[in-house]
Amino acid sequence: MTLTYFGHSTFQIETNGTTLLFDPFFEDNPHTDVVPDDLDPDVILVSHAHFDHYADVGAFTGPGGPLVISNFEIISRVGEDYDHEHVHPLNEGGAVDFEWGRVEGIHARHTSSFPDGSYGGVAGGFVLELDGATVYYTGDTAPFAEMEWIGDLYDVDVMLAPVGDVVTMGVDGAVHAAEMVEPTSVIPVHYNTFPFIEVDLDDVRAAIEDAGFNAEVIDFGATVEL
Repeated sequence: MTLTYFGHSTFQIETNGTTLLFDPFFEDNPHTDVVPDDLDPDVILVSHAHFDHYADVGAFTGPGGPLVISNFEIISRVGEDYDHEHVHPLNEGGAVDFEWGRVEGIHARHTSSFPDGSYGGVAGGFVLELDGATVYYTGDTAPFAEMEWIGDLYDVDVMLAPVGDVVTMGVDGAVHAAEMVEPTSVIPVHYNTFPFIEVDLDDVRAAIEDAGFNAEVIDFGATVEL
């Protein structure tokens, strides 16, 4: 199983012949030259409706397009705006088994609205069980006490967590989240895209490792084994 990081919170997991793309944000993403036409995902998972997570969903829709998984408001909007019927609702607390694995919708402490300002449902994250590994993508969030439940219920191998601060938790929050979830590794996301979320990656790595977790800082465009 591999993970490719395109910068910000956009990444792709390939597992057992299935490609999962998370929060597609390409056109205005300064960290990548990849465009939607370069990719062929089977599934798109959208954590919330903000433009930097939802902006390029429409580029993948159409006949034969991927399955879009998100909260009810987002999958409804995908159907209305793009006439894309290959969707599956997943609100927080719900879980679905697919041939490629299992995914549970997880709470996130964040807001969610579409680029036009309309309501985008409740922001969320995902816990995925894929090919013998458990991956927790927190989505845009601050730490919340129920993260400890995730650590109780799942043996999390990899946690992808924002560290840019200001509009999500910073690295201190990510460390606090990791202390509750107890993942083997933490992959920082959602940083250095805009001036107000710039971070020092050496400081990020040191904070995570000083807390006793493996910090897997992935270069933009790089692919790693999970």
